[in-house]
Amino acid sequence: QNTIYTNKVVEHKIYSNYLNEDRIYWVSLPLRYADTLTYPVIYVFDAEWRFDLVKSLVFDLGANNKIQKSIVVGIPHIDWKEKRGRDLTFSQTRIEYDGEQVDSVWYNDSNSGDGMKFYNYLTEELISSVNQNYRTNNHQTLIGHSYGGYFGAYILSLDHPFEVIHMYDPSIWFSNGEVIDLFRETNNDTPVKVHLTYQPKPEFHKTKIEELINELEGNQNILLTTDFYDSDTHNSLFLDSFYKGILQTNR
Repeated sequence: QNTIYTNKVVEHKIYSNYLNEDRIYWVSLPLRYADTLTYPVIYVFDAEWRFDLVKSLVFDLGANNKIQKSIVVGIPHIDWKEKRGRDLTFSQTRIEYDGEQVDSVWYNDSNSGDGMKFYNYLTEELISSVNQNYRTNNHQTLIGHSYGGYFGAYILSLDHPFEVIHMYDPSIWFSNGEVIDLFRETNNDTPVKVHLTYQPKPEFHKTKIEELINELEGNQNILLTTDFYDSDTHNSLFLDSFYKGILQTNR
């Protein structure tokens, strides 16, 4: 049965055994969602800020056949000051985005390092819940900006379920580029499309991203597209990054 949705949002709550708490996620369905069809799913980190924008673009682009009609899943992090950092990072960095040395006063158990727990929640609990409730297929895209982009880069070295990963101005500087070293050391032969965008400030941040790009370009299993936004800021590049990226990776 076809259902004509008008870009409404459905909220789900699940208990996570990995995070030991309830978590919510938000779902937006495409125009004329049908139980007889299956759909790609676009997972969006930082849903508190990014979900409304992404779901509106995906709904419109899908309705006009510019991309595949897709389900959008927004993943909020509850508390951006602490839980967001814990969710999206896998260690506790001792270096900042500009290359400055920092100590445990800045990054500690309260605000960073629980990325593996969140990864297990995402891949084993949240995605499972989405697949149980909706008509999905294997075309899964992950959208991450800043820490979320670092998370996307980190899981390239894990047995992740994503066909596409978008990384917008990713925090590759975190723990002095640990994702670069991890990627070099891991022999993961799963094909994945990566759309990576970035801007030039500060220089240490930019340099680490370009080191990662160099590694990705040398891997035959990574289909990489990049955009450099010389006149944008860390936050302002999100809109154009998503618009151009989704047109390239969700046809």
